[in-house]
Amino acid sequence: MKKAPAKMKKAPMKKALVGKQKNLPDALKKKILDSPAKMKKAAMKMKKESMAMLKKSTMMMKKASAMKMKKESMAMLKKSTMMMKKASTMKMKKK
Repeated sequence: MKKAPAKMKKAPMKKALVGKQKNLPDALKKKILDSPAKMKKAAMKMKKESMAMLKKSTMMMKKASAMKMKKESMAMLKKSTMMMKKASTMKMKKK
């Protein structure tokens, strides 16, 4: 199990402002402190969207595969039906 570096042990929300960031206006300080949480939410949203797209594409691939199998089985059925008809007409011609 890998250990996180010392800098990464604190959660981004708990980190203090760095350098001259303390001199910034309060509104900007608040945005800086709030930004990691918003990034995390955005990342989770992107992950959910990508998972939804993956599920959708998987279902589409399964559906396409099923349709291909259905077409192939229909073609085989038609072929076997034609062969049976041909065989029965040959029997009738022999009689």
